Amino acid sequence: MRTLTIKDYTQVDTSKMSNITVVYCRLSQDDRMDGESNSIVNQKQMLAKIVSEKELPNPLFFVDDGWTGTNFNRPAISKALTLVQNGQVRNFICKDLSRLGRDFIKIGQLTEITFPSHDVRFLAVNDNIDSNHPSETNDIFLPIKSLMDELYAKDVSKKVKAVFHAKAKAGQKISFNPPYGYKKDPDDLNHWLVDEEAAEIVQKIFEKAKNGENLSQITHWLNNTHVPTPNQQRQKNGLKSLAQTYSENIWRRATLEVMLDRQEYLGHTVSLKTRKKSFKNRKRVDIPKEEWLIFKNTHPAIIDQATFDVVQKMRQHKRIRRNLKLEKGHENLFAGLVFCHTCGNKHRFCAQQKKNVNLDHYKCSAYSKEIRTCENAHYIRKDCLEQIVLSDLQALLQLDENKLLSKLEEQFQIENTKQTKKQRKQLVDGQKRIQQIDQFIQKLYEDNLLGKISDERFETLSKSYEQEQIKLKELVKSLEEQIAKNSSSQKNIDQFLTRIRKYTKIESLNVALVNELIDKIVIHKPIGSGRNRTIEIDIYYNFIGRIDIR
Repeated sequence: MRTLTIKDYTQVDTSKMSNITVVYCRLSQDDRMDGESNSIVNQKQMLAKIVSEKELPNPLFFVDDGWTGTNFNRPAISKALTLVQNGQVRNFICKDLSRLGRDFIKIGQLTEITFPSHDVRFLAVNDNIDSNHPSETNDIFLPIKSLMDELYAKDVSKKVKAVFHAKAKAGQKISFNPPYGYKKDPDDLNHWLVDEEAAEIVQKIFEKAKNGENLSQITHWLNNTHVPTPNQQRQKNGLKSLAQTYSENIWRRATLEVMLDRQEYLGHTVSLKTRKKSFKNRKRVDIPKEEWLIFKNTHPAIIDQATFDVVQKMRQHKRIRRNLKLEKGHENLFAGLVFCHTCGNKHRFCAQQKKNVNLDHYKCSAYSKEIRTCENAHYIRKDCLEQIVLSDLQALLQLDENKLLSKLEEQFQIENTKQTKKQRKQLVDGQKRIQQIDQFIQKLYEDNLLGKISDERFETLSKSYEQEQIKLKELVKSLEEQIAKNSSSQKNIDQFLTRIRKYTKIESLNVALVNELIDKIVIHKPIGSGRNRTIEIDIYYNFIGRIDIR
């Protein structure tokens, strides 16, 4: 018998073919564990032999390698079924029903409706199914076998999910592909190494976002400078391409949105961010951030925490420019930071120019609406606000650090070190005494049961101890709250000083600086009008809030 050579459907022009024999093979990631018997090579050899023996016309291989049977959006099966719908297929052969798929309803639809409607002969070799030779046994067996295949897929999905969850809870990485900027350690696949070339691009992307560039601007820069996309970087590193369309080889806004939100760039392992709707529905849904599993400092960081925090804060604010012609020199410097004191709403940025004079300003968004819910616009020119903020920052930098520290400690009412030590000792002593009293009351109870002390004596002593314990618990609670407050306040002060130390002199403001140091700016209702118009402005700094520099 001569050896039959069967081409893959991607190697021929199927549009002009008819009476095609679809020779379908499939192998999922899970099936690889079953060994050689289910390999693509094994399936091809078996089916080619049957095709040759039965002299089936115009055979073509349709192969889905690495695709689960519960998903019918596979490339090869989709193409094959399109040919079936077009009336170009005479035979459809596969190793067994499970290779066709593991969806009871879909398999039933194909074998009972689609194939018969288009006069397609269906053969599942190992299951002894041939639609040209129907039997009562097969009529009963086929739906049962299809249902068992689906239940098997459901069971495997459940076990795989359990394994992934166990790995995630143990802090292991469950992502097959590290994010752009990292690569797998060849000596330890659970560890990521920094991809220096890509990591430099990640840092530039975060820096541009921090400096106020929007996603479209960053995307244009990446594409215009021909920076390799995450998919192209994979190929440069010798890995398989994940792209299915040309669009995967250009930078897109959606790619940057995901990158800028990744805590992995801080050096953390983040797991269980999404889940599948079901073992048959492959669509993934987001899991709330508070339910994510985060293990810190598991690999080298690419982005520092301060930069990441500033970028997250800025991404919450819209940086809208009403007229692109006014873009240069009319940047929304305080986007998302300006609030109305009267109603609490954000201020709206209005870019405006008249006779070559920059009239950019902010006004209360609630006053700007058709139905006004704020009594006043709280109008303030951007250049005036910029000068006020700049002056405040410059005055802050002129303060001696020890003097600034004293002001902040006074503002936060932080007790001195000696007082804090005294409070901690009182806390420890109080906790110990509470435990001792529990033991004394237990001993009194036992002595009373044994008749060593009278009921009256027991009642008097136990009541005295319980009253003392109540007072101690109140003291311990108060001390814990005060110590926690001091600790939290000291941490906030340290974080602010770390940021402010980076600047020895500030001559002008920029988006990155403003967002790194300032939490919000509150505009009060103006008093007076014309030259007598005055307006109070509160500047709240990150971590420390308002501070009286005088």
